[in-house]
Amino acid sequence: MTERGLKRFLPADLDDPLLRSAYSLMLNAGAGAVIGLAYWTVTARVFDEKDVGVGMAILAAMRFLAAITSFGFVGTVARFVPEAGLRTARFVGTVYGAATGLAIAGCAIFLLTLSSWGETYSLLSGWTAGLVFTVMVIVWSVCTLQDVVLTGLRKAPWVPVANLIFWVVRFGVLAVCAVLLGNSAGVSVSWAVFLAWIAPGLVVSLCLNTAVFRKLIPQHARLTADKKLPPPRQIGRFLAGDYAGSIFTLLFNYGVPVLVAAQVSKEMNAYYGLTITLGAMLEMLSYTMASSLTVEGAFDKATLADNCRRALRRTFLILTPLVVAATLLAPVALLLFGDGYAQHATDLMRLIALAALPRAVVELYLGALRALRRAGMIVFVQFGMAVMAIGGAQLLLPLYGITGVGLAILASQTITALAVLPGLWRVASGRAQAARLHPPDDPGGAQA
Repeated sequence: MTERGLKRFLPADLDDPLLRSAYSLMLNAGAGAVIGLAYWTVTARVFDEKDVGVGMAILAAMRFLAAITSFGFVGTVARFVPEAGLRTARFVGTVYGAATGLAIAGCAIFLLTLSSWGETYSLLSGWTAGLVFTVMVIVWSVCTLQDVVLTGLRKAPWVPVANLIFWVVRFGVLAVCAVLLGNSAGVSVSWAVFLAWIAPGLVVSLCLNTAVFRKLIPQHARLTADKKLPPPRQIGRFLAGDYAGSIFTLLFNYGVPVLVAAQVSKEMNAYYGLTITLGAMLEMLSYTMASSLTVEGAFDKATLADNCRRALRRTFLILTPLVVAATLLAPVALLLFGDGYAQHATDLMRLIALAALPRAVVELYLGALRALRRAGMIVFVQFGMAVMAIGGAQLLLPLYGITGVGLAILASQTITALAVLPGLWRVASGRAQAARLHPPDDPGGAQA
């Protein structure tokens, strides 16, 4: 069959770089949700709830530290890799190096103050445990950044392939742990829950980044040889603003689970941690579309308004039925993990699922702002959402338990979405670009 004939049987969206990248990342998130559901079902069924709770608390700490030290580079990578040209390899390598250095520093501070984080984290005491934990934080940081690098290179279809391999290896490690430790309990099981989930990423990341630096980046450099990065000062100003904004959102996304782990029982933390993990998979759908919007906006700002409208339509077309299904089927789905999960986490699952809809509005707006390099507004939006979520969680957790955290998350994201809707409409209608009379990094151009 000829290429022209083959295209007749493929969705027209696959010819669109925006949607091709977004669908690849959504496929990655969707496959991760399905496989992750199976993974955590096995984990919850094989191991004791207390041990799973401790393992998930360590996992939450790992995500939290990677988030506040490294994930702030995500927006900068998505924004500037498309126009890095011949300096792409150096730019990506610099980001990886900076992220690794900050991750090490963050882990050192966390481990030196371990006694302040509650008994749950005593598992990380000692040089060996601390070293292993630090390496895993670095692995998670690089695994996240490499997905954004691939998106910036317009090679997003590689992402679900790499992560499918990651999940297969995870399952293999989990199966071995289940056979060896199925009748065990305690520290060994908690470490198995933690390491089975993240340790395979070390091998996957090394193999994938070898291909990225040897093949994909040189291809991108040749195709974009006419493009040049802005001066380091401009990149630094964007990074400072976007990083600061990301810290607020990431403190909310990853800090709240750590705070919950320090205040509830080990069993309740298992219910909370697993439910939040499942809910985050819904949020990833809008986040991936926002990343694609940023990348394509960096390649061609003239198409941003049209891309924004299409991104909104496609995101809600895909996300809405999934949210409805998750809300209705929450108790049935959680029964897969055990009666305790269905009894204590059903309301939380419903609230987290509903919160994915307003979060989609916020993420798409942030994606457009990154394409426009409006770092000031990015900080403002993320700061407001994080303050409301963290404050609300601290207030409602003692009153309503983990369900109160869900209420705080839904409320904060709904209020933020309503606040940014006028700005998103301005971008989607093209008025934001038309009205932007200031240079990209001029503070006067920071309003949406």
